Amino acid sequence: MEETASGDNCQNLCEKANEDVISELHDDILCYMLSFLPTKSAVATSILSTRWRNLWKSVTILEIYDGISGYYKNPSTYKERKMNFVNFMDRLFIHRNNPSILKFRLSLAQSYDFTCVNAWMSHLSRWISSSAIMGNVEELIFFINFQVRLPENLYCCQKLVTLKLHGHIRFDNLQSVCFPSLKALHLEHLRMLNNTAIEVLLSGSPALEELELEMEGRDSRRSVHVCSLSLKRLTIGFVCIFVPCDHSYRKKLTIDTPNLEFLKLVDFASEELSMQRADSLLQADLCFGYQTGVFNVGIEEYANMVVQFYRQICGVKTLSLSNCNIRTLVGAAVSKFPCFGNLPTFRNLIHLEVRVCDDYVWILPEILQCTSNLEVFVFILVEDAYDWNWRAPHSVPQCLSSCLQVIEFNDFEAVSGETEMVEYFLKNALVLKKMTITYLTDLKTSEVDVLKRLSTCPKGSDACQIVIIPEHEHSRGQATETY
Repeated sequence: MEETASGDNCQNLCEKANEDVISELHDDILCYMLSFLPTKSAVATSILSTRWRNLWKSVTILEIYDGISGYYKNPSTYKERKMNFVNFMDRLFIHRNNPSILKFRLSLAQSYDFTCVNAWMSHLSRWISSSAIMGNVEELIFFINFQVRLPENLYCCQKLVTLKLHGHIRFDNLQSVCFPSLKALHLEHLRMLNNTAIEVLLSGSPALEELELEMEGRDSRRSVHVCSLSLKRLTIGFVCIFVPCDHSYRKKLTIDTPNLEFLKLVDFASEELSMQRADSLLQADLCFGYQTGVFNVGIEEYANMVVQFYRQICGVKTLSLSNCNIRTLVGAAVSKFPCFGNLPTFRNLIHLEVRVCDDYVWILPEILQCTSNLEVFVFILVEDAYDWNWRAPHSVPQCLSSCLQVIEFNDFEAVSGETEMVEYFLKNALVLKKMTITYLTDLKTSEVDVLKRLSTCPKGSDACQIVIIPEHEHSRGQATETY
């Protein structure tokens, strides 16, 4: 009996293994599975059987990218693949008669004949005009590497939640926008984007919460005004291209977002910065600095503007400063600009991260003097240490003796001056609970001895725990030694 039962089980298992489980699934489930594939791969499933022939037409997520490269290696193959993609696009728009779409992503890295592009945009416009897409589409992403105007009715999708635009998209005819449900807007490397288009997009997006704006410094814009009552997260990246400056105007950036909570600002193009109504701002990640030979504004005037900007955001709880920000403060201090004495007190600041080179570390105590309630201080060395310029201040910053509890010292190299700086913090941080030192794994024996010396140096806080971590284990949080 046992052998018979065992044989039946084996037979049942074999029968189940041979079953076509996928064919038993409902069409809706199959379409959902196909939505995770690039559209070209989803279309390829039409050859599997009669049932699969038209399934791809009902997939509500379309992800199309040309993925063509290698012209110089094999021009004939490149041209063939490019023509195949053009034919695919033509067939896609013609044969997909169900316009219901939730997400549409189009990435075109190559240039195409304007006749083809205009035909594709015309088909896309007809799709959008149907109530099925205009009333249901939630995400639109366009990465286009040649000049093109998107259909005007694209800017009136009622349920659109995410819009991402990248490349050479034109906005010269953009006059009105209606995105009542839009939450996230990404405008990246759009060379033809101007302030007028930005204002139109923002004014037509009353529910917008996240904006990413990246532009190149060689654009012709004179000013950018980011104004939104609903915005909570803002990321701006203005990369400066070193071209001869135009002395007829200054590039300005004005941010007017009273409900903003997070700001990441990388700006090497704007000569004037202004942050209005920043009472809700909780976190700021800043990277900007003076560009000699590019800016029309003088260094002292720029330093005054930077200090004023800090005063406008002094209510933040978390702040990250780049080496460029530190360099501006160092220049103001060395030049004895009056603005350096007007730095604000960041009364709400509890977490400060600075990325700084060894030559500027002497100014850190001056910065810490502006943080009366700081709890966490993170130090990141951005260059190899050659000339560690540490000077112990005459007075101890208030936060060290009253509230600083955690210090993270990254990329420790055990050089002279660097060690004295760590010892200074250990000695004067009276309520410190933990200092984490991340060291480079190629330290010499003598430099390892320095780490051991730090573990036994006098500490201002008996409760302080020193954690020493190799650089490669830092991300995993594995401590090799604790003292």
